[in-house]
Amino acid sequence: MSFGRGYNDILSLREAMNRLFEESYVQPRRGSEGGGGQAQQVPANVFHSGDNIVVFVPMPGLQPEDVEISVNEGVLTLHGKKRGNEERHEFYVHEWTVGPYTRSLQLPDEVDVDSARASLDNGVLVVTFNKSVRSKPRRIQVRAGS
Repeated sequence: MSFGRGYNDILSLREAMNRLFEESYVQPRRGSEGGGGQAQQVPANVFHSGDNIVVFVPMPGLQPEDVEISVNEGVLTLHGKKRGNEERHEFYVHEWTVGPYTRSLQLPDEVDVDSARASLDNGVLVVTFNKSVRSKPRRIQVRAGS
């Protein structure tokens, strides 16, 4: 008589839970074909490069006029709308979704929001911020007291 599960059963449960989390929470959601569904959350890279904080976001098929960028209370919000082919087709494979893109990111405290610059080139949105003056390292001279 066996009262517990074997080691292999525990690993199977662990693998199933990992798969559940990866498929349910990590993958960006896809909007509906007509754009009336939920906005797709696009991936983003945020890194520092010298005196700048840089945000890279892939937005294939978008033009600069299709993208809106805002910053409110330290949160960068990106909106875009991918337009589709208006004609209806009988698809064999239909993976290219259309509709809204969105992404909100908490910016590091060291960002100077007023210095923001954005460009869209070859389907990649690049938003660059200068680091604020107060966040840059500074050497303080020590003098003899008087």
